[in-house]
Amino acid sequence: MATYFQDLTVVFYNALQAFAQANTVNYAFENVNTPTSTDKPFLAGYVLLADTEQADLFWTERRAGVFQVDINVASSKGSTQINQLADKLNEAFKAANTFSRNDICAEVQSVSLGPLIVENGWAKRPLSINFVAYTQRL
Repeated sequence: MATYFQDLTVVFYNALQAFAQANTVNYAFENVNTPTSTDKPFLAGYVLLADTEQADLFWTERRAGVFQVDINVASSKGSTQINQLADKLNEAFKAANTFSRNDICAEVQSVSLGPLIVENGWAKRPLSINFVAYTQRL
């Protein structure tokens, strides 16, 4: 049984988890409780997929999408820490980087930073990692 959606989600979750651990930052994924204490920043990851494209000679399934990472820091700390984390994430997920799991390969096309949102003691800035994912023909 093919596990396209699971593998594609895990590909990015594994990469974000490794990044968070290397940078001593908490992280949370979809359908997981997020930290309520603003003592330590946290990253929240979400995979947003577009429609599947038809196959060609090189791949069996291709899909564009966005891996959104919300960078959350205490609102009383300003934007410096958020921007520093955004720069580090941009380096880790820069354009042309690839991430793979089983038959799935995702290639980053671009990275962009959204507006700062202050809510419930947190300052949040979404970082959008635009990608194209495909399964190779066997």
